[in-house]
Amino acid sequence: MDASSLPNTHSLVAKRADIRKVTGDYHDNSVTNIKNIQISSLGRREMDALLNHVVHGALHDSAERGPDAPKCHPDTRTAVQRDMMSWIRHGDEDDVPKKILWLSGPAGSGKTAIAGTIADECEKEGLLAATFFFSAFSVSIDRRLSKNAVSTLLYSLLQHKSIVGLKEEVLAAIDGDPVIFERHLDQQLEKLILRPLRKVAGLSDRRHWPKVIIVDGLDECEGCSESDVGDPESRTKAQKEILSVLSRACADLAFPFRFIVASRPEPYDPDADIRLFLEAMLSDIRRRFSLSSTWVSKAVIDTLVKESSGQFIYAATVIRFLDNPRLGPPQEQLNRVLEWQRLDNSAPFAPVDALYNRILHTSPKPFLAVKWLLFVKEHNMFADEPLYIKELLESYPGETEYVLRSLTSLVGIVDESGGPRFDFYHKSLLDFLKDPKRNADLYVDKDAIDLFIKNRYYEIIQGRGPLSDAAATLAQPPSKEFLNRLCNWLPGFIDPSRKYSSADVEWWLANLGEGRDAEVSWMFASIHEKCDWYHCLSACDVWRNRLLRHGRERGWRLPTAKEMLQDRVKKFKPSAMHGWSKHPLRPPSPPASEP
Repeated sequence: MDASSLPNTHSLVAKRADIRKVTGDYHDNSVTNIKNIQISSLGRREMDALLNHVVHGALHDSAERGPDAPKCHPDTRTAVQRDMMSWIRHGDEDDVPKKILWLSGPAGSGKTAIAGTIADECEKEGLLAATFFFSAFSVSIDRRLSKNAVSTLLYSLLQHKSIVGLKEEVLAAIDGDPVIFERHLDQQLEKLILRPLRKVAGLSDRRHWPKVIIVDGLDECEGCSESDVGDPESRTKAQKEILSVLSRACADLAFPFRFIVASRPEPYDPDADIRLFLEAMLSDIRRRFSLSSTWVSKAVIDTLVKESSGQFIYAATVIRFLDNPRLGPPQEQLNRVLEWQRLDNSAPFAPVDALYNRILHTSPKPFLAVKWLLFVKEHNMFADEPLYIKELLESYPGETEYVLRSLTSLVGIVDESGGPRFDFYHKSLLDFLKDPKRNADLYVDKDAIDLFIKNRYYEIIQGRGPLSDAAATLAQPPSKEFLNRLCNWLPGFIDPSRKYSSADVEWWLANLGEGRDAEVSWMFASIHEKCDWYHCLSACDVWRNRLLRHGRERGWRLPTAKEMLQDRVKKFKPSAMHGWSKHPLRPPSPPASEP
């Protein structure tokens, strides 16, 4: 149920409470436990009266609430959570502070999801004042009714010791009017919450009070009493009464809390989901960078939604681009994105391709950046060793930051601890880079990438280690771990058309590491792969002669003259590293163990 669907309700609440609306698709995975109810001997009769009107299953951490619901887009959920938590923590600092945040989601998606997650997070931080989770499917009929909503919220407020004196004032109010729980919700609000809050206003520091009350599933409220269930008019009346109570509470200066109201699932619309994501993340950026509330207009968001063309990755990439302080203020980056859109109206690229292209051009060396990204992809076997990839790529310390720092909206280059990483945010970037029609002016073909990779390995061999380390300090040798990895995989990346010396081969053999005999057989085959049958490349002669000597010195099984002759026509397979025990060049078999 949306506020605007109730007669006179939206205008009333908007005028007095200033609602903010958030839409999306949400999911709740929380596992909950009911609160232990503590009753002191003081005011036991009054507390018993209150407890008789508390809907225990409506508490956010009750055992009654189920843990499972359909999942939403993870980025959407993250964006909404960040925006909502930012509003809870810092909403008072907005140009026009809002007291109610309206959260809605697609039909069947479980709007309870995000509300439950926010409730759990707020409770951890001491920000959660109270909750009421309506449910039309609850075993308890009380979770479908409005009559005990105020008393249930009140019960949670009384659990906060930081609100000094509230419990005593509430118990006194119940003692003064024992039938208060049978009155209209408006009267309950006044006598049990607002009036006591006025009386205790000066007894404790409000900065230490919780901040937010969450009312979830308002559209599932079916009436005030059991007899109302099934009556559409009673249903609307009860929901309207709750909205009126929330509005009145927010209009009272004694009431310091704000509300999150989750209600009315709506049909899924990708543009609406993208708009939600953009609004949430732009709002978060605004707060973190202390920007004006008007820094992004509705027209700009409309443009970004249109450019997204239903592709969530476009919006996510734009947000990451704006949220990179190393590139400049967010407003400047937003202007660049909008300018790119105008320039590319007639370009043959889809909007996301145009965005990728423009962002790549922000690198001081865009062609090198593309080569680096494709190099990383070709080295996916080292995906969990980003430091090794960085050492392979860099020619000097800090080159990664120089080449890729403006591309962090496309690929992550730093992990949470500040170490290196190379994470592509979306597969579509690699598809774009590899398609000459989509990436026309920055396209690098596979032959060029293979040559770039072989150049890097050749340069490292000639430098006897990673070039960035050598540039940093000539006195510091490369790490043993780096050399082992490099040498173990070198047969797959060596260029037989280059000039090598016997010393290069010896350096490689010395750094292979223990138990790497298979790589010797692999290199022996792969170095000869591109030779003509009648003539070997110079690199092949150098490597093979030294490898044969290496085997002879260690008593290995060497290829026969017949095998070497056959190898000129039907070459040994480079894949022999996976079956090296049958390769013509191999170490002797270990002696059989005695029985």
